[in-house]
Amino acid sequence: MKYYLICLFSLMLISCQKEITLDLAQSESKLVVEGAIEPGYPPYVILTKNQGYFDPIDINTYNNLFVKDVDTVKVWYYNDYGEKKTKYLEEFEVLDSLPPIYTDLDYMTNSTNYQFSKAERTYYLEIKWNNQIITAETFIPKPTLLDCLWVEQSEIADKDYKSDIRAIYSDPADQQNNVLIKSKRIQHYERNRKDTLLCDTINYPDFPLKLVDAGSDILINGESFETYFPRPKENGFPTGAYNSSHEKECDNGSILEIKEDIVLIKFCQIDEPSMRFWRGLVRQAGTNGNPFAEPMNLVSNINGGLGIWTGYGASYYKVPIINGTTIIDTIQPKIIDIF
Repeated sequence: MKYYLICLFSLMLISCQKEITLDLAQSESKLVVEGAIEPGYPPYVILTKNQGYFDPIDINTYNNLFVKDVDTVKVWYYNDYGEKKTKYLEEFEVLDSLPPIYTDLDYMTNSTNYQFSKAERTYYLEIKWNNQIITAETFIPKPTLLDCLWVEQSEIADKDYKSDIRAIYSDPADQQNNVLIKSKRIQHYERNRKDTLLCDTINYPDFPLKLVDAGSDILINGESFETYFPRPKENGFPTGAYNSSHEKECDNGSILEIKEDIVLIKFCQIDEPSMRFWRGLVRQAGTNGNPFAEPMNLVSNINGGLGIWTGYGASYYKVPIINGTTIIDTIQPKIIDIF
């Protein structure tokens, strides 16, 4: 009797099975914009296309995302007399393996007296592509400086040569500030990855600048406080430390001396629409891989597309990772370190 009941139940399950085919809507092809402008440097725009979640990925996928068939890319502002000042951005290809950058090539011949990008101006972006007009606008706030930065040995790292960059920041009380921080190691020596038999080191700097954090001053308005800038990781919140100079023993018993990291800190003021985008990116990175995290969409300021057009009121600091080092002065980095 039990045998017949089991067979009957199995037949019921089989008879209830039905093949279901979901007719998913195809994603609309949209332009993805990553653009920025900051005082003293030319505006730049990197253009790619979005891809459907279920679209196949093959060897050509990456190159097919690059956008090179743009009609025009232009940026403008209005001066104090209401006159429109426009720059047409041209394609500048750095490497075949990287997406082309649209920028103002006049900067390459007149970088020391570049006047187009200044703080406390609104800059408008227009892109004509695929019979579409994509627009955006952003404001470059006035930069605010850090009081100072210094390097000290990390209290939580497992190696004694790991160090942290700490800072003091006094937030202006008379204005709303939206802070964004990026960093990169412009010097980072490691043992030769290509030939482990050799007892030598090679410089493996970061590329490009990596996001550390972004947010408003709503909780710290008018306050002076101490903070620190952890090293960004590939996934999750930035929690890494930097390397001071140290030694390692090679397989042949010789001692390898490894130089300290040198870090470029980018401390910025940005407008509120940009802050919402970058803050969302920080939160997404922090929940990456968490199955219980609530999914979120990034807030874009691109009309007719996706991505971000950001005006940075930026200050730059070059920090050698030598414990006890204090940095007060800002620097003017090379354009390659920003792009």
